[in-house]
Amino acid sequence: MSNFLAVSTIGSALFGIIVFIISVIAFWKIFSKAGFSPWMSLLMLVPVINFIAFLYLAFADWPALKGQSQQLEHQPLE
Repeated sequence: MSNFLAVSTIGSALFGIIVFIISVIAFWKIFSKAGFSPWMSLLMLVPVINFIAFLYLAFADWPALKGQSQQLEHQPLE
């Protein structure tokens, strides 16, 4: 019984580390593509701050898209 408990604890820890790494990489890419500092992805690991960072990402003007909005206004519709 204790052997099973040790294996399940190690398995859970490995799973948590893998999810941690994947989420940091994913948010690193999202923040980079949006034009923000990729280091902001580390904010997603802090409780409550992650919700605020997520809302900021959702509703802020993305620096990567600032030039595109002006280009779309000047293109004629086909």
